[in-house]
Amino acid sequence: MAESTLSATITEIRLAILNYLGMNLTYSGLSTEEKSIIDLILKRGLRQFYFPPSNVVQTGQRTGITIPPYEWSFLKPITEIDLIGSYVTGTLTVTELDSTVLLTDGVWPSWTATNGTLVIDSVAYEIASRTDDTHIELVEAWALDTEDLVSYTLRHNGNYDLPDDFGGIEGNLVHAEGSNRPDVRIIGEGKIRSLRATTTLRTYPEFAAIRPKKQTITTTGQRFEILFFPIPAVAYTLKYRMLVLPELLVDTTLTHPYGGAMHAETIIASCLAIAESQEDEVRGVKWQEFMDRLAASIEIDKKMISADFFGYNRDYSDSAHRTGGRRHPPTTIARYEPGPYGEGGY
Repeated sequence: MAESTLSATITEIRLAILNYLGMNLTYSGLSTEEKSIIDLILKRGLRQFYFPPSNVVQTGQRTGITIPPYEWSFLKPITEIDLIGSYVTGTLTVTELDSTVLLTDGVWPSWTATNGTLVIDSVAYEIASRTDDTHIELVEAWALDTEDLVSYTLRHNGNYDLPDDFGGIEGNLVHAEGSNRPDVRIIGEGKIRSLRATTTLRTYPEFAAIRPKKQTITTTGQRFEILFFPIPAVAYTLKYRMLVLPELLVDTTLTHPYGGAMHAETIIASCLAIAESQEDEVRGVKWQEFMDRLAASIEIDKKMISADFFGYNRDYSDSAHRTGGRRHPPTTIARYEPGPYGEGGY
């Protein structure tokens, strides 16, 4: 699919910034310091557009009303996550009181040491490392009396790393079409841990929770993971609407910002507003231009995700509703009952 020729590119945005600042119009001809200034303006301008300020006054509203920050629909794509089932392929061979486990006629999955637990005869063994495709090391030495074990189960712990550009989930996670299963609801992370502590039930997931991960590498930002309950014993694919954390534009790999041609002028206006405040240390004409463009872009985005016409809304309150000569049965409102896991359906 060809890109619209009206879309803004990194080259065009840089050119607009350079022109406003009265600098050399060839980015490649700038000094290293000058390039750093332009790239900083570009970065701040994109952040300001992707995550707009909260004081935008939209069309039809009174001046002075504080409006919550707007969330762009184009930063909420539908994303899939594949849940992993238990692994049972092959035969285990171990040496008595040894911590090394050999797998024959199978290959240990890549997640074995990071997310797996080895279960044999209802006894769970913690895994220290995955040495190679056929060997793993247990945390504690083997304590069984036999050297050959025909069956085993490698269980996944139900925790999954979310994408690096993950910024949140809107709504519930949804099972595949035709699965006839309810949505997977987002609940508190503490509730997931509590549920896992009270049952080892393994069926399709019903609940999920988002949890921040501890930063162990100082050169990257914080990441997130998602926890499921019940932990499935077989594979499932779920879909969800993810809030994307956009990346900075790059000459060779990421040349077009999110939003496309419809929001190109707003993106440029945002960058010029940043350039104006950086040069003059005030919010002036370019800031007001950005506010005007932002209000227009928000209205465009709202129309993209809304229906213009739902059909004629006739009032049937004073007449019998008939179809094919028969009355519709009266509407029944079901009484709320707590779910199987306590109050609130947990």
